[in-house]
Amino acid sequence: MSFPSRREIELPLLLEIEAMGGEGRPQDLYPKITAHFPEITNTDLGKKTLGGGNLWENRIAWVRYQLAENAEIDKSVRGIWRITEKGRERLRKEGVLKAGEVTPPPVSPEVKLHQQVQTQLEEIGKMLGKYAKKEHHEVPYTYDVIWKELEWLPRITHAFEVQNKGNLIEALAKLKHAHDSWGSYLFLVVTGEKDRKKLDQILEPHFAGTFHEIATVTTVFSPEEVSEFYEFLNRFRKVIERFLAK
Repeated sequence: MSFPSRREIELPLLLEIEAMGGEGRPQDLYPKITAHFPEITNTDLGKKTLGGGNLWENRIAWVRYQLAENAEIDKSVRGIWRITEKGRERLRKEGVLKAGEVTPPPVSPEVKLHQQVQTQLEEIGKMLGKYAKKEHHEVPYTYDVIWKELEWLPRITHAFEVQNKGNLIEALAKLKHAHDSWGSYLFLVVTGEKDRKKLDQILEPHFAGTFHEIATVTTVFSPEEVSEFYEFLNRFRKVIERFLAK
């Protein structure tokens, strides 16, 4: 089938940005916009541009560019699509957003950082050829991010938890469960502390006590290190895809 026109995509794009609290990352917005067009098939979603990019996501990105040129989307922050008051006014005029309707409260910086790290870890997994998923539930826990070799395989090969330095017990308990259940590689991303020496001091009592069994198999990252790794891999995404091609 032919994709929806750029004009047809504009309102869903503005609406989904607004629904996310006024801003969002393109990776999070693509599936939400796709849901507005159930006629699009998996075959359609797999189509590529001449340059090798995803054709559907490329079309959405062009719509975002046009809306930014019309000042309905703010393009001042790289990697973040943010609706402007002009964009909201258009939603009201189109009857999508009611006059006087309150915009959802802004997401706290801590929650935004948590979501950003989750998305980056999920994308890193996909770039490396893994099945990667955020908010994956396995009784009795929900993991921030997991990787598997294939979706249908039961074993979680990599388990990731993102947690503030002041509340690590739950994250470590989840990781220990993953290690005991599947022998997973464990990764802990600690927010709120950039100093590696201080971070080691915070973790030392846990790894010397209750969670000593996973001390040597847990890799600890800061959000900044995850972002650096993500940006590095993303630069070579097409090359990595060719390396992993079967």
